[in-house]
Amino acid sequence: MKYKFPKVKLNSDGNFGPTKNKNFYHPVFYHNKTAKNNSDKTKWVLKQNEQFEVFRLSDEGKWECKENSGLFGILENGDIILGNGEERISFFPNPANTDDPWHGFPVHSGEFEPSNKTVDKWLKDKVIDNRMHIKILKGAI
Repeated sequence: MKYKFPKVKLNSDGNFGPTKNKNFYHPVFYHNKTAKNNSDKTKWVLKQNEQFEVFRLSDEGKWECKENSGLFGILENGDIILGNGEERISFFPNPANTDDPWHGFPVHSGEFEPSNKTVDKWLKDKVIDNRMHIKILKGAI
């Protein structure tokens, strides 16, 4: 299944948003798919407006992880690849200041582990199925 990303545009500050929670997303150049390769940085395969959609769902779904101080994101039960390393999960660290825009990047569940509470919420809210729930908890996605 192909995810239907809504059409959104950057505002005059270079951010997307706001979400229903009044948060903005700022795509960081070194995580964008056109950025120069850097072994320390993962890169999205998604366009900037598509990154915002993953953030919006994470923010409005309250997919927070207190242990990692941020939000985690996933699309279509993990069927949508988010990063150029086949990552299917994304992480959005809490901004330093509450008024700052958020940014994010694709991750593997073995590198940035969403808390059991976050993964359980995805299962309860039918964002993922039982098979994906187990894979994420094992750090295998």
